[in-house]
Amino acid sequence: MEVNVAPAVTIKVRSQVQCVEFSPFEWSRGLLAVGLPTSVAVFTVKMKEESDGSSDDEFEQVWEWHASSQPVSIAWSPSSTLRAAPACLQVAVASADHKVRQISSDLGESNVVQEILSHTDFVNSVTYNGDSGSLVASAGDDLTARVWDSSSQTQISKFLLTSPGMVVRFHPDEPDLLMVAEKKGVLRVYSVSSGCSTLYLRCSGPLLGADWSIPEPALIVAAGAKGLTVWNVASLQPHSEVKEVGLGDRVLDVQVCRSTVGLVATHAAPHTVRVSHFHSSKIPITAHLKVSVGKNLGVG
Repeated sequence: MEVNVAPAVTIKVRSQVQCVEFSPFEWSRGLLAVGLPTSVAVFTVKMKEESDGSSDDEFEQVWEWHASSQPVSIAWSPSSTLRAAPACLQVAVASADHKVRQISSDLGESNVVQEILSHTDFVNSVTYNGDSGSLVASAGDDLTARVWDSSSQTQISKFLLTSPGMVVRFHPDEPDLLMVAEKKGVLRVYSVSSGCSTLYLRCSGPLLGADWSIPEPALIVAAGAKGLTVWNVASLQPHSEVKEVGLGDRVLDVQVCRSTVGLVATHAAPHTVRVSHFHSSKIPITAHLKVSVGKNLGVG
């Protein structure tokens, strides 16, 4: 049995949404970056339980960057905050022109766009490391994962893959460790400093999404045709468990909750989002998305 829920907030945008990303950091919680065909818009989102005496959910657009190429993946830098003076918004954006750019703004006169790196094919994922954001990684269809210094914009490492790189994630607590998930179902964890692989995992392909749990760093999860594969990598011989989603739906993407242990959100074919729990049989929350219009963004 599933519980169907409606979005808590609906944000109207002027064109079709390409990608979205909430900031995962406590000091910039509530910042939402939305990739549109020709821009990246940033909103502040405040649920009613966080609002100061308000009974309504609130959102406000605070910034927009007009892009020369369609955004396909966005990552928040740990440097981003609205609590300091001056404010700082900083994101890495992978675009359809195979390039990764770092965009920074103080919401005033300073707006800086730095072209960091070019892949030779489509870029599928981009991410920052640790609490400093000193490193940025990306992976793509050119069978490479690349790491560069976010300050100097110099490439530090390039890892050769055996199939398209779908997802990159740094370890939540160890900023030198990078997970790269490949489309054929191979996941490797690399040490950026040594350039060597420290862990090899395998699941049924095609793999379309993966994530590294922030509240439980021993858990790595991958999304594929047979549901979710979850590994506990705390032991020397990691064991895996396959979890069915819905009625055996094909899972297109997965994201582990960044604040609550055990919660995971999945996007399954054709357009269904489910929130369930790793460690219990709690009834999942389900939202069936309507994508025909494509100009409303629901936030739950």
